[in-house]
Amino acid sequence: MDNNNQISLTSGAFCALVSPSTGGALTAWRFVKPDGEAVDLMRPALPEAIEEHAADKTAMFPLVPYSNRIRGGYFIYWGIRRTVPKNHPVVPDPLHGEGWQTAWEIVETTENSATLAFDHNGKSGFPFAYHAEETFKLDGNQLIVTLKLTNKGGIPMPCGLGVHPFFPKDDDTVVRFKNKTVWAHEAAPPREKPIKVPPEWQFEKGLKISDLELDTCFGGFDGKAEIVWESRKRKIDITAYSDFGHVVVWSPAGEDFFCVEPVTNANDAFNLASRGVAGTGIKTLAPSESLRETITFAVTEL
Repeated sequence: MDNNNQISLTSGAFCALVSPSTGGALTAWRFVKPDGEAVDLMRPALPEAIEEHAADKTAMFPLVPYSNRIRGGYFIYWGIRRTVPKNHPVVPDPLHGEGWQTAWEIVETTENSATLAFDHNGKSGFPFAYHAEETFKLDGNQLIVTLKLTNKGGIPMPCGLGVHPFFPKDDDTVVRFKNKTVWAHEAAPPREKPIKVPPEWQFEKGLKISDLELDTCFGGFDGKAEIVWESRKRKIDITAYSDFGHVVVWSPAGEDFFCVEPVTNANDAFNLASRGVAGTGIKTLAPSESLRETITFAVTEL
């Protein structure tokens, strides 16, 4: 641990910092040049992030036990209305679960990895009890994030997982991934079913992210994304394994960052699934059953 209660990880010329108390967030991922200059590969945590325990001001935070919104603050499960309180000062609906607003405990650390965990009793917030774990591991040019969610209650639990990384936005930054549908676009009214991706949002051939203002959940994602910074002569390949059929892109106007978030579930997936919409990505865990997912970020120079 360093003086700011962050865990330092190193692997060759790469290093990272993790803050258990700040929502189990990654606060920096860097490459150190031979001359000692440190180059940030994600947006580093803002100066006030750790003091404020503000995971949304860091480099990346976990989405546990679901991604994005639960519209209206409730959903129906097993015929019972399940209420979830608002947890964001601006967004009117509960957002991203408990992980990003919870202090995680340190389970294990090594030179290049850290495993964190926390328990949620289901008595407030998300109305199901669960145990969450995450591991950050550096392996040379790769940052590997593994999330594990275990149902600690006595009935099946609906859930999802994801990560929320922040990347620097340059005028020439290009993002590529496969997408077939739009599940939600937060500047538009909510939809009951996904629609086909319009031509201006088809990322498969690459789109300049600086040209787009998005807070949008796409479906038909195959778990692979590429981000290219031509002027920086660098790219990051994202590989989200197994169940990541959705990706959220957040590119706010006037900001110097954007987010490409691999997630297992669509926005408002609990409500959509309860109304019979297929393909929401919601996972159901039996008592004591676990969901384990891994996302890899690999950086290379062009």
